Amino acid sequence: MTGPVALLVLLLGLAASGSAAGASVPAPAEQPAVPTQTVPAPPDRVALIREQHLPNVALITHTGRTVRFYDDLVQGKVVAITFMFTRCGQFCPMTTANLASVQAALGEHVGRDVFLYSITLDPTHDTPDVLTRYAQAFRAKPGWTFLTGNAEDIKVLRRKLGVYDRDPRIDADMTKHSGIVVLGNEPRGRWKAIAALSKPVRIRQAIERTILPPSQWPTGEAVVNEAPYEDSEQRVEPAALSDLPVRD
Repeated sequence: MTGPVALLVLLLGLAASGSAAGASVPAPAEQPAVPTQTVPAPPDRVALIREQHLPNVALITHTGRTVRFYDDLVQGKVVAITFMFTRCGQFCPMTTANLASVQAALGEHVGRDVFLYSITLDPTHDTPDVLTRYAQAFRAKPGWTFLTGNAEDIKVLRRKLGVYDRDPRIDADMTKHSGIVVLGNEPRGRWKAIAALSKPVRIRQAIERTILPPSQWPTGEAVVNEAPYEDSEQRVEPAALSDLPVRD
């Protein structure tokens, strides 16, 4: 067979053999999918602090109203919290007097931009009536609330806020827990503390820094020189609340 017919037969034969060969080659196996590695999201700082440090215990205000610590007093607010008791004869009056000066210096910001809370460590004695008289003695205005409640709830609250001593003997002494002002900006998850016996101007400045984000903190020579530190003053503040060990 020669000529075009022979060439056509040859091409058809090659095509057929090629198709058969192609059919005998298995399709490539599918490669297993490589799992996508997801980077865990950073913890929600605000939620973490709320869960570990801000128990929603019930308290009673000096006006006799029952409130929840987180829901009613702290959520969405900037706060300054101290622990005290009316029969304390040494540090509590000095601490409360400092807060009275701070309240006067902050003016209309108290009750609007920041809320002051003084929680008794002696709830058996410090009833709402007793706390009302104490508040009146220091000319507490709206925005500054004195609180009492169940002794065990207050103990839990104090420890959750980091106002405790690791030595159980010292921790059992009420007079050891009236020397700190806990400052918190709950919506931003920023919590610090300052010594309650600091000069009122220091406490006021710390509260103002708690209200404002760091990018808006006042700076400049006028701020630095507002009240120069004395050699006897300590500048170190306690650790942030989120860095403290959780205590029940």
